[in-house]
Amino acid sequence: MTGPLRVAVAVDSFKGSLTSAEAGRAIARGITERIADAQVTVVPMADGGEGTVDALCHLPGAVRGQSEGTDLRGRACTVPHVRIGDAVVVESASLLGLPLLQAGPDGRPDPSSPWHATSYGLGLHLRALIEAHAPERLVVGLGGTGCTDGGAGLIVGLGGSITDAAGVPLHPEDGNPVARGAAHWTPPDLGGVELVGLTDVSSPLLGRTGAARLFGPQKGADAEVVEVLERGMRLWSHALGGRASSVPGAGAAGGLGAALAALGAPLVPGASWLLDACGPAVFAAVDLVITGEGRIDSQTALGKVPQTVATTARRAGTPVVVALAGAIEPGVAVAGVDALLSIHTQPRTLAEAMDPEVARAALTSVAGQVAALTHAVRAQRPSAADQS
Repeated sequence: MTGPLRVAVAVDSFKGSLTSAEAGRAIARGITERIADAQVTVVPMADGGEGTVDALCHLPGAVRGQSEGTDLRGRACTVPHVRIGDAVVVESASLLGLPLLQAGPDGRPDPSSPWHATSYGLGLHLRALIEAHAPERLVVGLGGTGCTDGGAGLIVGLGGSITDAAGVPLHPEDGNPVARGAAHWTPPDLGGVELVGLTDVSSPLLGRTGAARLFGPQKGADAEVVEVLERGMRLWSHALGGRASSVPGAGAAGGLGAALAALGAPLVPGASWLLDACGPAVFAAVDLVITGEGRIDSQTALGKVPQTVATTARRAGTPVVVALAGAIEPGVAVAGVDALLSIHTQPRTLAEAMDPEVARAALTSVAGQVAALTHAVRAQRPSAADQS
């Protein structure tokens, strides 16, 4: 088959190492180093979590901004956002990100975190964005957060209120309202602003794959605390209404999805939303799509970037889809992906593997090999002219 190799690169960030754009450039360099005339298109990606604002800033007409906010531990922080037309987009991870939790002696989130970390700061920040910019739509990226409060803090920060079953007010500055029996709520007045939630997973609020049981342990909750949170979420789910807590993505970001749904926000898979914004037609006439993220595991199939890119590419007729990762969970499979490849071809410590220069060089090397193999196989296929 003649003609240059056409490649689309759409990877998530390699968290702690490279942004999506940086990883994409490293992959593109590896391809063109091996195949000089290759046509490579890099599409910065995210799934609603960390990197969402950065990915959208590459769109024509996007205007980046920043303002001051308060993180999940009550500390001052600078929060980026991006304006696209009549919408303002902010990612919850910039205020509530898992790395912002206080670490315990073993480096994992402190076991007290589930009792204290809330989404209150995000609610305050969204209210400030509404007052400062008067957007028609406020798009909230959900993912990578360190709180499990079902969005109760968000509601109070936006101007609503929450009480327990006895009518006692529960303020998030005093601790996680869901863990303290949040049973009733009064919605805030948003003045007609439309909310949209970009979810990084399709998890429901409750159950085995929900906010507490699946994601709580990542945020410092031991088995006993997980069950406390699950019971609290069940009561909170009843308060929000069954539909809000059962829609796909309600369990995203510690249950922030459910609170947004109760406020009337549609929950949209973040990776799909970004692909639509960036133009999915990029996959329509390519020979190879390379996707990936820092770690590919069982959560990847819940709506993460590699799964979404692979599905979209297959629908567009892409013949080869490869996913690259810094680490791959044994036995995991991603539908639509022909090969899952680790970028590390020799043993490395975690610190070594996450070093940006190491990760960049590893991506460049492996991407070059993937492109060279695809190019060689493609060259053996007869072209349409040969077949006619």
